[in-house]
Amino acid sequence: MPLDTAATHMRFDEQWAESLIPHMNKLFREDAIGDSATIGIWLARQLDYVSSKVYQRQLPAINADRLVPDDTSVPEWVETVTTLQYDAVGMAKVIANYADDLPRVDVRGAAKLTSVKTIGDSYGYNVNELRASRATGAGLDQRKADTARRAIDLKIAQIKLVGDTNYGLYGLFNNPNIPEAILPVLGDWTTLTGDQILQNMIFMASTYTSQNLGVHLANYLELAPKAYLAASTKLVTAATPMTALERFNNAYPAITVELIWELQQAGTANKDMALLYERNADNLAHLYVMPFTQLPPEARNLEIVVDCMARSGGVQVYYPLALLKAMTT
Repeated sequence: MPLDTAATHMRFDEQWAESLIPHMNKLFREDAIGDSATIGIWLARQLDYVSSKVYQRQLPAINADRLVPDDTSVPEWVETVTTLQYDAVGMAKVIANYADDLPRVDVRGAAKLTSVKTIGDSYGYNVNELRASRATGAGLDQRKADTARRAIDLKIAQIKLVGDTNYGLYGLFNNPNIPEAILPVLGDWTTLTGDQILQNMIFMASTYTSQNLGVHLANYLELAPKAYLAASTKLVTAATPMTALERFNNAYPAITVELIWELQQAGTANKDMALLYERNADNLAHLYVMPFTQLPPEARNLEIVVDCMARSGGVQVYYPLALLKAMTT
């Protein structure tokens, strides 16, 4: 996920290094590897290098970042966020020239209060690691910082997809506001024919249009691995052999069909899920209140510890009818 490194990167300069000098006197013998002021400046530069690499390193792709847009507009200090879900009501009609009974249209909104939660971990280097790194001139172990960054990224990805209901956070897959369609042909898609799979896919597309009266235009159909494999390999009955997926793509060229492995067992009763929706930040967004941030290092006993944190308000679905889910097993 892209981050503003200038906003989140903490530079560990000489001023910070001076604050560690009393602690360094306890950790290092001055006659062995130099005075504590030099050690403090060296350590500051080493930690600054490690910190910079954490933000620059490209981590493996997480589908959650593609499935749910981030909303970073919420200030970092807030504890709760109030979001509104809107629904348009009323319809226009043909009127006479002097009509005075024009139908009224309006927008109804429901307010929802969401708590913002803080996610955190830390990494550090003990006195022996600091001594060895200082004595040999080698850099500090980068893997510790990478692991801390990765752990928070994975927790954010989990919140985006399935939330954390213990703390009142909902994700994309378990959001209670998303409508569910009951497919005309039930069962594991690997046991269905190509025609039955195509029937289910078309049913989802037509149901989606019907539920929102064409206000939203679906652009992504996300399938679990087994459903995607079945749709992309099983042929439909036709003069020209085509798979169910190819037929669907021809009928709905604006909808991109993707394989999303996280949809496996993501539905009710651990069933595989399919999700059809109009993906944009107007319809749904993850409240990324504070992206991954490293706090200034602290001297604790025989360690130098770097605390890391992020803040999330879960996934907000602003227009529920812009999404539709179904079970494919």
